Amino acid sequence: MPIANRISFVARTTGGLQLTTPADKADGLWSLAGKLKYLRARLTGDGEKPPTTRDLASRTADKNGKPTLDHTVIHATLSGTKVNPPLKTLLGLADAFDCPPPYLMPGDHDLTSLEVYYEHPAAREALRLVAELGESGADALLQAAHAVREARGLNTGTATAKTRRGRRLSRAEAAEASRQEITEFFLFC
Repeated sequence: MPIANRISFVARTTGGLQLTTPADKADGLWSLAGKLKYLRARLTGDGEKPPTTRDLASRTADKNGKPTLDHTVIHATLSGTKVNPPLKTLLGLADAFDCPPPYLMPGDHDLTSLEVYYEHPAAREALRLVAELGESGADALLQAAHAVREARGLNTGTATAKTRRGRRLSRAEAAEASRQEITEFFLFC
């Protein structure tokens, strides 16, 4: 089954595209083209048309307003004809599709963790501190996170598919929301 058909099948069967990226997909769904199709669908709101390759190229504009990637490069990568682009292209694609650059590398499938890591300095600091504490420190931090989620009435189970809100938060809004939650988390501990 072609990648686009599998993605639309997931969207039809789950009532919307799943926003988690399972790391155990080895069937090509998470190839570079598959990842880009997933990200393109993620950029598309309910009932909206997906962004065109020209729209995506315009998202890579430099300070002079000139796109750093041509729409034909984006099209070739989306279609799977360009499978091993240079680093400069990967960085431009990350800008166009609003994702951390490592997600586009082979083997990286955990988009949520990468987004938190790259967009929230406090999360990086928390990981550094936990790494120095070892496994017992990670367990204590996990228990504290579950306690904060439970106090807020949130699901304390394992990560599941995200639900779509009315609109996607901007990077600045997401960073601020995360900063507030992490600050509250450490105050709660």
